[in-house]
Amino acid sequence: MRIHCNFTGGNIIVKNISKNVVDLECDLRDNYEDWFYWAFCVEGANGKTITFNLNKNCIGYFGPAKSYDLENFEWTNVETDNHSFTYTFKENEDKVYFSHSFLYHPKRFLEFSKSQNFEVKTLCESKKGRKVPYISVGSGEKTIFLTSRNHACESTGTYVLEGVLRKLSSLLPQEYKIICVPFVDYDGVVDGDQGKCRSPHDHNRDYTDSPIYPEVRAIENLIDSNFVVYGFDFHSPWHLYERNDTAFIVQKDVKKLEEYTCFGKMLEKNNRECSFRYHQKNDIAPNCEWNLGKAATIGKYFDKKESCRLAFTLETAYFGTKENVASVEKFLNLGEDFATTILEYIKTVDC
Repeated sequence: MRIHCNFTGGNIIVKNISKNVVDLECDLRDNYEDWFYWAFCVEGANGKTITFNLNKNCIGYFGPAKSYDLENFEWTNVETDNHSFTYTFKENEDKVYFSHSFLYHPKRFLEFSKSQNFEVKTLCESKKGRKVPYISVGSGEKTIFLTSRNHACESTGTYVLEGVLRKLSSLLPQEYKIICVPFVDYDGVVDGDQGKCRSPHDHNRDYTDSPIYPEVRAIENLIDSNFVVYGFDFHSPWHLYERNDTAFIVQKDVKKLEEYTCFGKMLEKNNRECSFRYHQKNDIAPNCEWNLGKAATIGKYFDKKESCRLAFTLETAYFGTKENVASVEKFLNLGEDFATTILEYIKTVDC
């Protein structure tokens, strides 16, 4: 049996293997605070029953996510105490990927873009020399700016982002265009970093006059050189519990409470039963709990622009609840509902 993280998004430290018990830890790498992301591959465990112990609460309600190809994911639904799980491998399960939640492979975005005839451009080179992808759709003067993975591990937001693009691009008003950066912390996504709480600060704390990350510098240049009217950043929240099991808007600017409320009401109305569910009551208000508005986030950078009517973060849970179980299709559908809401909001405001 071989256990490793040698794949895009892989993250694990193998501490000990003893008979049918494996002790593991999340790899925190350059984090200054603890986090919960992990993903590993098991090869050659055909027919065996193995218990995997992680060193903290980092397994969701429905057990780990499972994949055979890093493209299709499902919940294992094995019993878990949030720290460990036991899995019985079928005789034909020679290679199985387990992860904290549904990974979003960069290859998926490239294939999606190809299917939509989007031209994938290079935003910049990352610190590790990788070409960071982005797309631009439409030719209008007014810009809708979309981002995800300002924190590398937050994959649910990228599924929602894909759903937004799927619908918004086909119905985009003539006077608008879309600029989309799907993987802001591109190195972190590929390498399987936590991304959140990266030292000395993570990407979503870097939107200053002197960014340390090339991706953030390039995004700031794009924002500054375009007439950005709307800015939406897609995230995943804390591991689980309470609001973290939902989809919610992070309201930043007290001066725009009316706009947040209007958009949220529209999104709840447009949110279909086939989608991951959104309820406006779960939104977090400015200066409430952890939402103190002090960090140099992309949302704050959008709000500096006089042209920007509305900008915020949408957080989408990793797991959901028994009544609202997370799935790739539900995330994509929520994204379509969000696109419907953008279009409705534009019509309302432009009138």
